[in-house]
Formats: sequence, C-alpha cells, structure tokens
Amino acid sequence: MMSIWLRGWIGLVAIIAVGNTVQCFLNEDYPRQRIYTLQGELATPLVSRLFGVWTLLAAGIRMSYVLSPDNHSVYVLTLLSFVLAFFHFSSEVFFYRTAPLDVGTIAPLIVSGVSCLWMMLLY
Repeated sequence: MMSIWLRGWIGLVAIIAVGNTVQCFLNEDYPRQRIYTLQGELATPLVSRLFGVWTLLAAGIRMSYVLSPDNHSVYVLTLLSFVLAFFHFSSEVFFYRTAPLDVGTIAPLIVSGVSCLWMMLLY
C-alpha cells in the first residue's frame, strides 16, 4: 500500500519538475530570482538552461519509476536523483552560500529529504 502512495508522490514531484524546467527555459532569470539569490551574478542564462535540463532529467528518471516500480535499477536511480538534489541544495545553502535558507531551497530540501527517507524505508 505504501508503494502506491510513494508512486503517486514521486509522480507529482516529477510533474512539478517539468513545470520548473519550463520556467528555466522561458525565464532565464528563474534560478537567480528563486534559488541563487545571494550570489545572483553567478546564475547566468547558461546556468538557467543547465538547471532546466538537470531538472528535466530528474523528472524523467522519476517518471520512469512511476511507470516501472518493480524495476530495481530504476528504483535505485530514482533514489539517487533525490540524494543528488538534497546534496545540491544543501551544499548551495550551507557550503557555497549562493542560496539562502528560504522557500526556494527549503521546499526542494524537504521534498528530496522526505523522498529519500521514504524510498530507503521501502527498499
């Protein structure tokens, strides 16, 4: 039963990630305005497009899990995508200090952290 809820959760996260990808391509200032506000000059239009591609890749991996929940390799890759997201956002806040601890970073930290824990519990 919990795996059905997990699939729904990851599917929702994947759909939201596609929306974030679209924002990165339509508004080249999106990451600078929403995430990397402490050192916005580092978030160039190239960074926006790279962030969009990275987010789209993560969405594709996560949707692959939703469509093939019994595939062990896809499960592990999906878990890895959340681990990488958690590491990325926490390092930008606490190590590189390019992003403040606000809604632009707290939301992805919560989503990736909860998803990691949930997937590890069901592993």
